[in-house]
This record gives sequence, C-alpha cells and structure tokens, in this order.
Amino acid sequence: MHLTRAQCEAYRRDGVLPLGRVIDETTVAVAREHLEALRQRNLMDNPSRDPERRSFRLLLVSSHDAWFKQIVSAPAVLDAAESVLGPNVQYFQDNVFYKPARDGAETAWHQDNLWWHANPPHMLTIWVALDDVDASNGGVQYIPGSHTVLIPGTQAVNDPKHGTYHMLAPEQVEVRRAVSFVVPAGHAVMHHCLTIHGAPPNNADRPRRGYTIHLQQAGLLKQDPKDAPLLRGRMPG
Repeated sequence: MHLTRAQCEAYRRDGVLPLGRVIDETTVAVAREHLEALRQRNLMDNPSRDPERRSFRLLLVSSHDAWFKQIVSAPAVLDAAESVLGPNVQYFQDNVFYKPARDGAETAWHQDNLWWHANPPHMLTIWVALDDVDASNGGVQYIPGSHTVLIPGTQAVNDPKHGTYHMLAPEQVEVRRAVSFVVPAGHAVMHHCLTIHGAPPNNADRPRRGYTIHLQQAGLLKQDPKDAPLLRGRMPG
C-alpha cells in the first residue's frame, strides 16, 4: 500500500518516517537464520572504533546471499519508496547489521550521502528491524529536518571497507532534537539520504539486528544494471 498524502508530507518535512510492518514474522525469523549463517562464515566485518565493543555488518548482503532479494522487492518496501521517489525505482545497496547484547558499539552521526554523492539526492534508506528495537538496545536516532544539505564531517574514521572519511562530530549535530522510534521486528523506518542519524550502544540483554535497503530514483547513479537492477517502472531515456 502506498503512503498517504499526510505520510508523504511528513517525510518531505522531516526526512524520516516510520513505515509500520513491511515483512511478516516468518520472514523475520528466516532473515535472522541467514544473518547468523553469514556471521558463522566470517563474512561480517567489525567497523567499530571502540576496542571494548563490537558491531558487525555485511555490505551488499544480497550479493552474498540472494535470499535477501525477496525483501528488497517486498511490495510494502517498493510502495513506500515509489511514494516519494516516483514510479521508477532502482536498487542501490542492501546491508545487514548485528549489534550483540551488552556489546554493540555506537554508530556515529552521519548522512548516507557522504558515501553515495547522489546529485540530486533522490535516494533513501529503509531500515528493517529484525529484532524488537527501542532506545535500550541501540535504536537509531534521527534529526528531523536535517535533510536539506550535506554537512562536511570533522570526525575522521578509518573504515576497513571505505577507507578514511569524516563522520559528523557530536558538536555538529543538534542532538537535543534527536528522535527515535520503537520498531518491532518486521517493521521499518524510512529516511532520506541526507537525514542525519546515528545510534547509541546496545546496552540491553538482547541483540539488535537490522537490515537496510538503499534505493534510488532510477538512473540517478551510473551503474551496471546487473549490480543495480530496476525494481519498478522504467529507466529514463
């Protein structure tokens, strides 16, 4: 089901919108099994800068496990994306994240377009919870209305996948304005590629597993169609 006019207006105003349920409980359970299998194969790296805490991820997960492609193409996912990107929707990337109980490291404040360089910035992320998520186990925090401009970060990060780049330092972010959402497993939150977001450590006695789908207005970035398939509509030109 496509977003209502009020939901679209809220997304355009805030740059972030809870979507409700996008996958059912059975799919959530199977996704957890696939994530654990990837972890057992040592495919997930740990980009945490904190030597006392771990935080695992696997970028482009569906290229390692094609099962995840069914979530990318879930009707609820594509309906939400089409509502704000328009009728032509193209895949860009999908990733899995795992923050262990009492161990998961924080995620520094950042904007996704730091890496993507989309111009115009017609891209979005749909963050799907694979566990019940709230503030206690490291729920993502967002700064509403921060999606108007890319802010050069001042906090250097040496990332095993992306090399050195600069995230946003806390003093660059109006942290007092941050909002977070209770996101039950199978539910999702959608945010604009310029929306500032980050996450605190996972201090709860339960994990925080998540799956992200990154989508673009078709033809925005020049990519091989084999790597970035069209999901709805048609390619421009």
